[in-house]
Amino acid sequence: MERNIQLNWGLLVQEAIRRRKERNISQRRLASIVEISQPTVSRFERQQKDIQLSSAIKILDALGMIETLPHQ
Repeated sequence: MERNIQLNWGLLVQEAIRRRKERNISQRRLASIVEISQPTVSRFERQQKDIQLSSAIKILDALGMIETLPHQ
């Protein structure tokens, strides 16, 4: 079954930035927490296209923006 999924990436990134700042976490600290480089966090926040999906997911997960559903 093919699914067409669309995300408003800009809003998602802006919410991630808001949550990071609300928690007083620097880009460097967030990078350390999720074990990626600080430049990767910076590229994510600037919405550049050259970031790996796995890195974006790590960032979003660390900021409480990923909900894991149980396997059925």
